[in-house]
Amino acid sequence: MPAYQYKLRPNSEQIATIEMWLELLRRQYNYRLGERFSWWSENRCPVNACSLV
Repeated sequence: MPAYQYKLRPNSEQIATIEMWLELLRRQYNYRLGERFSWWSENRCPVNACSLV
């Protein structure tokens, strides 16, 4: 099966949009990662082994 590669050549407006989306995704990822760490530090138990009570 052949693999095709395409070189992107975005204009300045498209570059700005892509950079904005990447920044939003980075912030969202870091926020969710921080939530996960804070939950773990508060509960101190494995995710699949916490009691349901």
